[in-house]
Amino acid sequence: MTQKIKITWKAFGDKPQIGRFISSVEIETQFPETITHKEICEIIYAHTNTYQGYTWNLIQPKLSETRTHTSLSIGDEVEIDGITYVVADFGFEKKDEAEIEYHGDIVFSVTKRKEVSV
Repeated sequence: MTQKIKITWKAFGDKPQIGRFISSVEIETQFPETITHKEICEIIYAHTNTYQGYTWNLIQPKLSETRTHTSLSIGDEVEIDGITYVVADFGFEKKDEAEIEYHGDIVFSVTKRKEVSV
């Protein structure tokens, strides 16, 4: 099954005047059906941080020449078939289930939103 994946680097805000900006890359790839979305996110995380691997080979040619970094950081996003995951303090969280804390325009922390019982 083919997955449509969009990787968005946004953890460091969108202020190009201080070297921070948002950019994204879209790829299509095939992972076995037995691999979960979070496992795909972990593979992409590893490949963008080590600058090698199957997904890196798909991502690298599509990167902007002005990219200041390509490793994923807390707050960056990986969208798989329309479901967005955010790089969290530990692992990945679905964006609609994540608690995102900012320090100015920079993502400081991402954790799973706590359920509030009534």
